[in-house]
Amino acid sequence: MPGPPELSVVALCYRAEERLGPFAEELAGELDKAGAPFELVLVANYWAGSQDTTPQRAESLAAKHPNVVVIAEPKQGAMGWDLRSGLNVARGDFLVYLDGDGQVPAGAVLDVFRCLKATGADVVKGRRQMREDGSVRTLTSLGFNLLFRALFRSGPIWDINGQPKGMTRAAYERLDLQTNDWFTDAEIILKAKEAGLKVGEVPVRFLPKDAGASHVGVGTVWEFLGNMLLWRLGRHPARIRTRGPNTGPVVRARRG
Repeated sequence: MPGPPELSVVALCYRAEERLGPFAEELAGELDKAGAPFELVLVANYWAGSQDTTPQRAESLAAKHPNVVVIAEPKQGAMGWDLRSGLNVARGDFLVYLDGDGQVPAGAVLDVFRCLKATGADVVKGRRQMREDGSVRTLTSLGFNLLFRALFRSGPIWDINGQPKGMTRAAYERLDLQTNDWFTDAEIILKAKEAGLKVGEVPVRFLPKDAGASHVGVGTVWEFLGNMLLWRLGRHPARIRTRGPNTGPVVRARRG
């Protein structure tokens, strides 16, 4: 690729397997139509010894699309680790990420990107205003967001885990993300709030999960609760640990 793109989109594709192709093709098509120089980073990290075919499928897509970058490394953490491994190699001035399960329409990535540019916000996130993923997930999300607002006085910001999430490169470097687990969405909002960064929201439709089991379960709920309590008490590792630049995990990017 001749130079840094304006937009880097990081897609978290853990165990996407056969769903990766349709999702990535749709997303790449939307980005092509937008006209802005872009790269699509497919994060296909896997647990050592698993039979996950996502890395091979991602490599096949990169072979066909020069703007596609593949990260496929043995996992050392959950969502947060995967996210940082993708953001670490992204080169764009604007960084947007989303899960690669197809529940967020591909066009929402461009809504976040345009909001970042038009409003001058440092961070922009999706806010799921039409949910089609079932009443249990909807009620769980409602309870989590009510508790989050009560603990952290997050004001008008809602749907903390809503995606896509985007940020300027300057904001990303300032946030110094460190969370390895599912709390990384909340870490972004909490650190942005503490740093006085401008956070914007765009409405997003959340589609049903068409195939495969959800990676969010009872253990994830308890993980959220524990992380919120630690953060509120000032004892969360991502809050108290200090270090240098936001380098993230050491990974190797393979570009198409």
